[in-house]
Amino acid sequence: MAFWKRKRQKQEAEEAAMLEEQMLKAQEEFDRRREQKRQERDKKEKEEKEAAIAKQKAQEKKNKVSVEKILAELEEEEWVPGNAEDSKRIVRDCCEAIREIESQRDAAKGEYDKVSSRLMDIQHIEQIKGEERDDLLATCKRIMYLSQERNQYKNRHLTITDAQIRYFDPYEDALSQEVKKMYDGEMYQMAIEGDIEKLEEEKRNLHKQQKQIVENQRALKKMAKILIALIVSLFVLFVVIYYALETDMTYPYMGTILLAAISATVIFAEANRNRVNATLTGRKINKAIGLLNRVKIKYINNRSLLDYNCEKFHVENAADFEKKWIEYRKAKEYERKFQENAKQLQLAENQLIDMLNEHRVAEPNIWVNQTIAILDSREMVEIRHALNVRRGKLRERISYNESARTTMVEKIDRIMAETQGASKDIVAIVQSYHN
Repeated sequence: MAFWKRKRQKQEAEEAAMLEEQMLKAQEEFDRRREQKRQERDKKEKEEKEAAIAKQKAQEKKNKVSVEKILAELEEEEWVPGNAEDSKRIVRDCCEAIREIESQRDAAKGEYDKVSSRLMDIQHIEQIKGEERDDLLATCKRIMYLSQERNQYKNRHLTITDAQIRYFDPYEDALSQEVKKMYDGEMYQMAIEGDIEKLEEEKRNLHKQQKQIVENQRALKKMAKILIALIVSLFVLFVVIYYALETDMTYPYMGTILLAAISATVIFAEANRNRVNATLTGRKINKAIGLLNRVKIKYINNRSLLDYNCEKFHVENAADFEKKWIEYRKAKEYERKFQENAKQLQLAENQLIDMLNEHRVAEPNIWVNQTIAILDSREMVEIRHALNVRRGKLRERISYNESARTTMVEKIDRIMAETQGASKDIVAIVQSYHN
């Protein structure tokens, strides 16, 4: 026995080791495939990003060529001297253009300052070190976790509708008792229906018994008539025999009388019993009808109450009520958790804003929605690169506007120099636009 036991244990150990080895291989294969998929995904994302960057650069180059071409056309445009009115009109056009150019330049400078401030904020954030850095990262992680949790609460999957929730809200504290009452009401309704069915069956049986008693009574009447006819016939027969044969008929008379007496007694007793049974059956029928009426009244009242509650809570039955009540509880729990999440998220965001304010970050509110960049240096590099690209474009835009403004000013100076008779009017036009 010990030998077989050791052998079985050894076999089980080998099977366990084999199973563990298979599980390790399966896990390694799963990890390998997952890593392969991740690499393929990263490669695809990298290719898409490179393609997007190349497309963006091509578009920027195209836009730059277009702007330079238009700017060159502005610089190469020559004014043909004309009369004073033409000069004034051209100056007005140039002043309008300068006003538009200055407006665009000021807007670009304002946006440039904002972008520069964002880049400076990135430097201030990256300069946070030590425990303050750890606190900053912990706060960002908490904001990200709470944001993800809030999205889960927003995207809840519940079958209950908002309208149904509004129907339940006034009775929120009593819903559990109302569900129980509806279940009890439906069970009571089933019991009432069972009682009605039993009473209807009992009433039918009693009517059958009553009908049977009436039939028995009719049969007794027929039997009594037959018996009377038989006895009368026997007496006539005995009389005929007596006078015809002059035989003593005392005993036959006595026997017939005894038979008549016994039959009459039996018929009378049976008839009396039928009358008693008929009376009792009638009472039982009346009692059954009375009970049936009372039960029907209960049925009507209970059915009416159930229908009223179904209409009150907009449910079909107790099972539907319970299902919607469970969904309602989940919805309320989601709402409670969402409000708690929103409160905690607001506290965490305020904490992050206070931390960034302490380190001279000009626009801390922006980083509330970009905590991933604070946590991941690669994301921060992406943001810095995008801001530098934007600042470069704004610098080009400002430069283009300055060049266009210079061109317009030179054109006005040239017109003033070549239109001596209207120089005062031209100066007045320029001053009116300048003021």
